[in-house]
Amino acid sequence: MKILTKHFRLNGLPYTLLKRNDKVALYGIGGTYTDEILHYEVDIIYIRKDKYGEREAIPSNGQFGRDRSRCFANEKLAQEWYDKLTTELYQVAPKLVSGVGQNTEVITEYQLV
Repeated sequence: MKILTKHFRLNGLPYTLLKRNDKVALYGIGGTYTDEILHYEVDIIYIRKDKYGEREAIPSNGQFGRDRSRCFANEKLAQEWYDKLTTELYQVAPKLVSGVGQNTEVITEYQLV
């Protein structure tokens, strides 16, 4: 599986991976005319399965903010959200209805990622 890259450009801005675990990534984002980090983005890591194979991905522009991914101007706040989101996502247990197993199959054609 292809993992998230450490450096890439999105919407004309340079992204630099600062910290990550299996569920959450913390990126530093530069500006239009500088690679200096001006903002921070905490993203939930999704697994995409499409014509390019299986790979990690961050939320699309349309999905960003609808999940719990957020952007911050302050590194300390971004780090706090990274820690909180990581804790919450690792504590989530699958919900089962009595007598009915959970369907974990992903229908890729309807996935927003």
